[in-house]
Amino acid sequence: MGFHFRKSFKIGKLFKFNKNKKGGSISVDGPSIGGKKLKFTVNNKKKATVSLQGTGISYDTDLGGKKKKNEKK
Repeated sequence: MGFHFRKSFKIGKLFKFNKNKKGGSISVDGPSIGGKKLKFTVNNKKKATVSLQGTGISYDTDLGGKKKKNEKK
């Protein structure tokens, strides 16, 4: 817990850029399904999220490549 700060900038009607201390994300509003908007988000942690706003339903996936293993010499 602690104090957090986030700044959001709207870029046109579809794009939103969120900036905080640790990085940022870009969100794109998608089509409506049953009156609920789909939202696509990509952040600096190489993660993408698709969510159906107002329902609590979302799907996350990693965008990064293979994780490096520590090699012993």
